[in-house]
Amino acid sequence: MEVFKYIYSNEPSALSGLSKDEYNSLLVDICPQKAERAFEKAWATRNFEIEMYWKRATYFWAFIASTFVGYFALISSANYVKPDPFNHVEVYFLICIGFVLSLAWHLTNIGSKSWQRHWEVHVDLLEDAFTGPLYKTVYPQQTFSVSKINELVSLMFVFIWFLLGIKYLFEQDLIRSFGESFIVNGFVVASTIISLLVVTAMLFGHGRGRFGTRSITMYKRKVSYSPSIIG
Repeated sequence: MEVFKYIYSNEPSALSGLSKDEYNSLLVDICPQKAERAFEKAWATRNFEIEMYWKRATYFWAFIASTFVGYFALISSANYVKPDPFNHVEVYFLICIGFVLSLAWHLTNIGSKSWQRHWEVHVDLLEDAFTGPLYKTVYPQQTFSVSKINELVSLMFVFIWFLLGIKYLFEQDLIRSFGESFIVNGFVVASTIISLLVVTAMLFGHGRGRFGTRSITMYKRKVSYSPSIIG
């Protein structure tokens, strides 16, 4: 089924390895003008990826912060301590949204960093012919990675939402002590299943980047020329 491919895909990769000589024949040993443009393009795209990295982080953080505000507003309200036939499931909805958004932010951080690193590798391989080993020559022996710290922060939020979800289930008596019955709330079960399907799709399905063989068919639009009317 076409929809199932969004959840899980086993499409094989169509990538093939390149030797150093093959890489050089494609990008280094071509005409000097093209090689220099490739080097400049790698630098520019690397900088663009860094810019987009932080824009994506701001995008996700805005939604996650809003979800936190909504969550704490709900659990702080007077209605939350009152009995509810649906176990205040709107709180669990927000927890699921926060969990999915935080995991999406974490995976996007990893994906963004991999593309940034992709272009940095090209700079490493191309720069010797134009600037010398400028990018490969570093001053500090050890430092902190901004992107890796950001990945750790995003992963921390994933665990926070997970723990808040466990807290909600115990708070609402949906999971009793070991050996006792499991009380089922349909809305909670549906929210959990949907969240798990989205997470599976991000990890193993539509959200996973794959470099498969790409078949392309181009089409031409018909354009009719209308001559100007004189007179």
